Amino acid sequence: MAAVLVLGLVFFAAGGWFYAGEIRDGALAAKAPGTLELRTEVLAVGDRSITLARDQGSPGELTTPGTWGLRWAAGYGQLGAIRSLGADRVERAFTRLQGRAPRAGERSAVDGYAWPADPAVAAGRPAREISYPSPLGPAPAWLVEGRRDTWVILVHGYNAARTETLRTMATVAAKGYPALAISYRNDPGAPASSDGLRHWGATEWRDLEAATGYAVGHGAAGVVLAGYSMGAAVVASFLLSSPLATRVRGVVLDSPALDLGEVIDQGAAGRDLPVLGTPVPPALTEVAKGIAGLRYHLDWGELDYVDRAGRLTAPMLVFHQSGDPTVPVAITEALARSRPDLVTFERFGGAGHVQSWNVDRPRYERALRAFLDRVAPAGTA
Repeated sequence: MAAVLVLGLVFFAAGGWFYAGEIRDGALAAKAPGTLELRTEVLAVGDRSITLARDQGSPGELTTPGTWGLRWAAGYGQLGAIRSLGADRVERAFTRLQGRAPRAGERSAVDGYAWPADPAVAAGRPAREISYPSPLGPAPAWLVEGRRDTWVILVHGYNAARTETLRTMATVAAKGYPALAISYRNDPGAPASSDGLRHWGATEWRDLEAATGYAVGHGAAGVVLAGYSMGAAVVASFLLSSPLATRVRGVVLDSPALDLGEVIDQGAAGRDLPVLGTPVPPALTEVAKGIAGLRYHLDWGELDYVDRAGRLTAPMLVFHQSGDPTVPVAITEALARSRPDLVTFERFGGAGHVQSWNVDRPRYERALRAFLDRVAPAGTA
């Protein structure tokens, strides 16, 4: 019996230490945004259409209805409605946005961000790179000027590029709001923290506070904050911590990672133990989280923003897909139940992460425009 107990303790101690390292590598480590591999062959390009090869290794987005980006070596465009679907190819509506037209035989990549990394293309008017004075030093941001005195500040997610925010920026800019898409600590081009880790809002909120101060200092009477995945946690932490939260007129969240513990639990539930091949036990996940908290200075309770939602005051529009494989939709459901007075929950189908806009762009943009009109109508801050 004692031997079994010892083996159990060794299993949980060693396994917990190992999976704590996995938490660091998969959810805390700051890494540059990944690049898309150009592997999807262009078969033909027609008048406002494109035919692309498909096989078992093709990304699901290639044949998912909606609006998606398409990148190739010399340009960028958008995929629209599916015109025809065959066993080895798909024809879709196509609009070239940047660069020369793709050619048959070229390789391409489907992109969920849906816009090239040039905010002026999405905004439909000039944009410029600025820097704002974050607590760790100057941090870059994209600024699109507008005629209104409410600014929209956009905060990307975990190790994502600022390009992630451009789907929202397109609607915001069309309505005349100034838009500021920020980077924050540990992003490429931004100052690094001493530990080089993401803290899911616990530290990054100070960068958002500095960006809000920049907006106020340049004429913003109020702001709307938009956060994506981990960016939503940065927004929530700012709302709970900063005196400048009084300037916030509304909040837009997309696939909000407002409870890192729940995100880790979902990720662990889909994994098997090495060698044994059995699912990771929930108890081992809890041990790993406890060890990770000690090793990487995480307060799991502090990172559960839903638990503190009673302190929030700004109206919220929240987008989330029911089958999100990264951030459980249960987090948004709990937020909506906790604050029905504040939260408008737009639930979308599908199993993507931060892809509600892609699967139903018209519905997403209608909801966003209506929310902006409600919280920051023309002529007000």
